[in-house]
Amino acid sequence: MNRITDVKPTPFSEDAQQVVRSLRAAFSEGLVAAGANPNTPQSICDHIGLNKNLAWKISRIIQTDDSAAALELMPGASGVRILLKSMNKAGIDEALRKRIQEAVDEYDRLIRVHSGDRQTLEMLGSELTTSGRQERDEQHRKVLFQGTSYVWGAQAQVLSKLGVVVPGRQSGTLDFATVNGFVGFRRLRPDVLWEMARRDGSNDDGTEMDTAASEPIDPRISATSQAPLMTEFCSDTLPELKRVRVGTTYSYQLTEGRVGNTGAFNCFVGAIHRNIPYVRTPINEWGNHNARCEVPTELMIVDLFIHHSLTFALPPETQLLSNVESPLQPIEARRLPLHEKLQDLGRGNVPAPTPEVPRYRALVETVLDRFDLPLSDFHGYRMKIAYPAYPSLLRLRYRLPTKLIA
Repeated sequence: MNRITDVKPTPFSEDAQQVVRSLRAAFSEGLVAAGANPNTPQSICDHIGLNKNLAWKISRIIQTDDSAAALELMPGASGVRILLKSMNKAGIDEALRKRIQEAVDEYDRLIRVHSGDRQTLEMLGSELTTSGRQERDEQHRKVLFQGTSYVWGAQAQVLSKLGVVVPGRQSGTLDFATVNGFVGFRRLRPDVLWEMARRDGSNDDGTEMDTAASEPIDPRISATSQAPLMTEFCSDTLPELKRVRVGTTYSYQLTEGRVGNTGAFNCFVGAIHRNIPYVRTPINEWGNHNARCEVPTELMIVDLFIHHSLTFALPPETQLLSNVESPLQPIEARRLPLHEKLQDLGRGNVPAPTPEVPRYRALVETVLDRFDLPLSDFHGYRMKIAYPAYPSLLRLRYRLPTKLIA
């Protein structure tokens, strides 16, 4: 009787690391045997006749300690054939040729077992090391930006998110000003409807928070049906926005219009939320400041200025979450990789240089004027993400204190 036994494959990370070690050793030994210096691409070209690009890739594979980079640098099938043929011509012995071929065969097996194709293998390989991870993430997100721009029919050059947190007028509360800005927003299809801003107030569990309604930063905006535009910073040709309410959320939506550069515009909306309780409760453990990626964009800049007296909020921690929500999905299941670092802007009289956002200093000063406080009273933090995934949510948060601060 034939017996079938289940053999569990080696975990990917362990398998991939071993395959990369074998490739590096085999390539290095083969080049040395051919008289070439593995660390010098020109020596490889001179001794076995490879072209400069292929020689550079082989040299980098041998030198790098980054297994993810080695998998990305691995030549395609034709490049491997050229390499093996060149080493054979260089006269390396049969045993060494066999070891090189076995290492290449193991690489092919790695693809068959774990991914099925090379592109997926490289994506799997990103988890092997944090070295160079931010650059690899950005490369993939740029491709995603191009695809989502086409599918959704809209894009922006910059998303600017600004938050300012100050002690509230009532004991045990804080006030929070928030500005959402789109720089270079443009439609790629004329029938596109788009949410330009969203305002909501909720507890950690998503239930409505019992706080006063938000007020526009621009005092000239008085009617509750108007979007809280900061008209001084918007394009003169800004189209009208429609206000929609769903539960605890207010949405300000762009209607159909012109496409491309002739229909492009800048749009900034800002509001102040008053009397938000900051003492921890069973349903509110965290102070969350959410910056949603609301459109495919080339760059998202998120600044949070926290009043120096709110020491419990310094510094905030960061999370990147999928904004594809499900009521049954825990927040940890929505976490996305985030390798960009939170920048500590410190305290000062002048905002950090932000050439990507027109008149950024004036924008910050306009918000602070509503609180009659100087920038030097605040500690600033910044996150910059190139080609942020759409839709996603960057969260800056801090644990709330259990009692009132003195």
